[in-house]
Amino acid sequence: MNENPVKHDAVELRWLADGTYWLGGCLSASAQGQEVHYHVSSYLVVGSEATLLVDTGDPAHRALLLAQLELVLGERPLDYVFPTHPEIPHAGNLPALLDKYPGALVVGDVRDYHLHFPEYRSRLRTQAAGSRIDLGGREFRFLPAFIRDLENTLWGHDDGARMMFVSDGFSFIHDVPAAGGAASEDDDEPVHLPGQCRLLSGEMPEPPTVDQAAYGTGRALYWTKFVDVSDAFDGIEAVLDMLPTTLIGPAHGNVINDVDGMLRTSLAAHRKVYAEGR
Repeated sequence: MNENPVKHDAVELRWLADGTYWLGGCLSASAQGQEVHYHVSSYLVVGSEATLLVDTGDPAHRALLLAQLELVLGERPLDYVFPTHPEIPHAGNLPALLDKYPGALVVGDVRDYHLHFPEYRSRLRTQAAGSRIDLGGREFRFLPAFIRDLENTLWGHDDGARMMFVSDGFSFIHDVPAAGGAASEDDDEPVHLPGQCRLLSGEMPEPPTVDQAAYGTGRALYWTKFVDVSDAFDGIEAVLDMLPTTLIGPAHGNVINDVDGMLRTSLAAHRKVYAEGR
């Protein structure tokens, strides 16, 4: 497959790198009377020995996600499901996936998943930050979530694609051109226009500004108004120094292929939110 979106019988996904695919779909909403979209993404990592899905996507995309997995995997099983944390956009399709793939295990910080999914208790496997899974020819590493909204959020990294998976982190908001010219005061999601789904950040018409990134951050992660995250960004940069990374996959927002630019914009945005909240 090439780097363009792949369609087969109306099932669309995007090949990102060897053995790494961008799955899931977009939800549709209205901003100032104009249709906008909102990514709810999953990512599939395929090794020579095992496969792993990062986040399960929204239940609204259940049939789409299962079709995407069939398109890529064929007769291969899904071996691991890694919900970055137990919220609906990240774990909502877990029962359907576990029913479809009876050998699949749920991995991550699963300390409370037995309360949400008691019938799958025997298939939960705890993975702490720093632990690794050998997928065959590539290694998936679990990372601390430096920016998170739940205590048991984890991030991940695939050394095969040099890609970091950051859950709710780095989900920039983009202005939507409409009457008034900017996103509505009620919008707090990283929205994009129809036709911009599955674009890399560098393929968007313009990168998000610091103000746009701060607008989304301050609403989606309200705690950032009260916390100086400079130390968290020091931790992110230390991980990036240790693990070469050319792609960053947020659950909500375009896949980022300008890692250095994203770090500068996001750190400035977090500092802006914190300064204005003091």
